[in-house]
Amino acid sequence: MVKLIQVGVGGYGSSWLSTVMESQRAQHVALVDLNLEHLKQAREITGLPDSVCFTNLEQALMNGIEADALLCIVPPAYHESVIRIGVSAGMHILSEKPIAHTIQSAHQILQRFNKTDRIFMIAQKARFHPWVRRFRQIVNSGQLGQISHVTHYFRAPYYSWGEFRHQMQDPLYIEMSIHHFDLLRALLGCDPVQVWSTSWNTPYSTFAGDITGVAHFVMDNGWPITYHADAIASGDMTDWYGEIRAVGEDGTLTMIYPELYIAKKGANHTDRQAPQEFIMKVSNPQEGQLVALYEFLDAIKENRTPESSGQDNLKSLAMVFGAIDASRDQEFKQIDDYLL
Repeated sequence: MVKLIQVGVGGYGSSWLSTVMESQRAQHVALVDLNLEHLKQAREITGLPDSVCFTNLEQALMNGIEADALLCIVPPAYHESVIRIGVSAGMHILSEKPIAHTIQSAHQILQRFNKTDRIFMIAQKARFHPWVRRFRQIVNSGQLGQISHVTHYFRAPYYSWGEFRHQMQDPLYIEMSIHHFDLLRALLGCDPVQVWSTSWNTPYSTFAGDITGVAHFVMDNGWPITYHADAIASGDMTDWYGEIRAVGEDGTLTMIYPELYIAKKGANHTDRQAPQEFIMKVSNPQEGQLVALYEFLDAIKENRTPESSGQDNLKSLAMVFGAIDASRDQEFKQIDDYLL
């Protein structure tokens, strides 16, 4: 059993409590949260005593808590300070996305790990699903013929979405699009080289920063990707994954939850519904959380680099900050500039 300290147990952190318990391969040895009510609720879920619940990580370590790993589930602006303490204590780190709230902070975190043999992984749960593997296999197999482009649309009614997100400058790209950008890399098996973007904040928004945006990426194999997201949309919504289409000369591989299918040639202006070839059911996004935890635990056991390691995930984070800067400067940004 991997002994684990969880920092951040309220909000989304509460979902990780049950995930760790369900794994039966890791156990909480301490819980950390600034909010005493969150700690109380977490104790009720985990059955841990008050003696191993703390309001800061340093306090837990000073009280003799010994752990193999740290689970970091706090707002991005606090990732670096929490992870720094965990690394200094010799722990492996599994952190929620993004790596950090700035690209500079992300690089500083990674530099700390470069000096250790500890594992650092980002829990990008969207990529850990069978349908994602199948999507990648199809688009790279030639089954669709030559690929023309990929589109990704996302619409959600996040009018209230956690207080810290309402205060951020770029809540859409940093807090939501990081999921989608990493998912696109996993779906296509390629990495971005260039981005152009525009983002904005709607007049009726309750957010301080941009919550709607369009980003256009060019991948290292030449494929163009257009991403359009509205996190306070009205009207019809997509699911959490969004709606994803890879358009090829012989058909379009389409993910509209809960199905993955190929829309084949044959539609016309009279019959606009294309013939469909069903591929498979799409699993619920939250199911990927447990699989991500297993990948982390396996990497510790096997002493190997995990999928979605911090270093690899930097490419997804570069998409985020490349898109943010492209929107502000209204010019193309090169992804490599964010990986240095």
